[in-house]
Amino acid sequence: MCLIIIANDLKSLSFKDLETAYNRNSDGLGVMYLDNKNNFIQDKFVPKDFTQVKNFINLHKDKTNKMAIHFRFTTQGETNKKNCHPFISYQKNNRTIGMMHNGARLPIPLIHMKCSDTWHFNQHYLKSVLKDNPNVLLNSVYQKQLGNHIDDDKMVFLDSQTSKFIIINEELGNYKGANWYSNTYWQNTFTTSLSKPYSSFGHLGSISNDYDFEWEQPTKIEDLETDEEVYDFVDNCIDNGNLYPIYNALAEYRKKIAS
Repeated sequence: MCLIIIANDLKSLSFKDLETAYNRNSDGLGVMYLDNKNNFIQDKFVPKDFTQVKNFINLHKDKTNKMAIHFRFTTQGETNKKNCHPFISYQKNNRTIGMMHNGARLPIPLIHMKCSDTWHFNQHYLKSVLKDNPNVLLNSVYQKQLGNHIDDDKMVFLDSQTSKFIIINEELGNYKGANWYSNTYWQNTFTTSLSKPYSSFGHLGSISNDYDFEWEQPTKIEDLETDEEVYDFVDNCIDNGNLYPIYNALAEYRKKIAS
């Protein structure tokens, strides 16, 4: 389901956490930040292995002390550089606003099937909104409206004019020290606290707001030998309100069929 990291303290960022994040979200990698001369920098690609991820992060981390990082898990569109994050939502008069998204599906019609839902949302909504009034993104009322519109999804913007990261639905993510993570898809063991129901997943919307759960290392796809075991595995995830093991199994399956 993708993962965004805002590394407010790059030195404390763990490569072990990054490797776990890549293993579960290996369909693209991107960064955006302001360099030491306050230039907006964005770069992205589809890595073949974690060594490429590590080299890519090392290449950029000497140019800044803060960075947003996006690991992609393909849900819509092709797996390619074009669909990697970040996307540029505004660029005019020496001002650039970049965007990253984390979530299953944005509320936007898909016209070009090769392009992701995030590409469509940026191209056909955000660019139009920000075209004549980029400062609306700084308005707390608009930020709340946008958060409600995308439901449990999260977005991160970087505005070169204010030199700040803007997090939509920040409370649905989590912090490790100074660094913000859009979900727990970087941990070896998932620990998730639901702050509001997952209304976008139908009957999961009945989960209590105070529901907490812990999930041990997810079952690997090769451990599921029969259709019945697959059904039981999915039912168990839904009953516990935790879809992460399903995403993890899909990631493992992709690697298996690609090898």
